[in-house]
Amino acid sequence: MIESTIGKPGYEPARITIYVKDRGIVLEESSMALVNRDTGLIIAMGNAAEEAIDQAGTPVTAVNPLRRGIIASYMLAERMFCSYLRRALGYDRSMVKRLTGATVKKPRVAVCVPEELTEVEEKAFMDAFYQAGARDVCLTGQPLEEAVRCLEKPCTVFVGITWNGKEKERFCINENCPHRIF
Repeated sequence: MIESTIGKPGYEPARITIYVKDRGIVLEESSMALVNRDTGLIIAMGNAAEEAIDQAGTPVTAVNPLRRGIIASYMLAERMFCSYLRRALGYDRSMVKRLTGATVKKPRVAVCVPEELTEVEEKAFMDAFYQAGARDVCLTGQPLEEAVRCLEKPCTVFVGITWNGKEKERFCINENCPHRIF
């Protein structure tokens, strides 16, 4: 059974921002997930989970797979990253392969984490993104816009993870913002 993390200190939902080369910021979601208490199935993820938390009629538990921007629940985090990468890139690799017989090139992903990571935490992030469909994973402590400038050549997808507003002030999503660099 999965325990709810809502209201617990340090479990504020992290924000996931995905920047795709030549397309800009394509996704900004919460890291919250709604899980059915009885079956363990994920009902909703991201912003949809935050909106549905009050309306849920089934016995659900709200869980944040990232704690302070670091993976706290590996299985949920891996599913979340997989879903977000598919939505950001606009395809489902398995469906494309079934329909056309062709393979889709896996992206190189740079992950901008908000804190220093231990070896175990680095391995968890790298494994989660490899399972989500990345070809190569590069972890960096740089803010998202600096990572885009420095790592643009080798990477095509940039994932920025922020929690509790940390590093949020460093980049703007609004196109009219004077600090916008994308």
